[in-house]
Amino acid sequence: MGITFFNWDELKVNSRGDLSAILCLAYAQTIGYNELSTKTLMKRLNLQHIPIHIFNKNMFQQHKYSLTCSYKTVDPQSYFKNSKFLISGASARYKVVYLRALSMRRISDTVNYIPREYYTKVTYNPFLHITEDKIYFPQESS
Repeated sequence: MGITFFNWDELKVNSRGDLSAILCLAYAQTIGYNELSTKTLMKRLNLQHIPIHIFNKNMFQQHKYSLTCSYKTVDPQSYFKNSKFLISGASARYKVVYLRALSMRRISDTVNYIPREYYTKVTYNPFLHITEDKIYFPQESS
């Protein structure tokens, strides 16, 4: 498992705020990314669609035997060590909320939590452990 660097603002802009596009772009940054087609990508990420605009902007290209991604994070500001949340069966919304929470942790942080006050809107997420004063990332410590 390697570290995947990302920038929440870049993901949000390049995805046009579409949850599926955010997950596709984040997943394509991981070391293990190697997809054969859009169908396998949708199945792996548990998505209902892949937005056409990420193909129109040439971020993804379908070749004969592979689906490649030319998008790379320009200004890495955050990271995750465990990318398994992306390929879990959880909804896209939970995955994106988790990614957003991870983005609030500075790239230099080595702790697996952020202060609760950073993200007061989140109430439940299967990938987070939320206490009164902290939001923990259990997968990041495993």
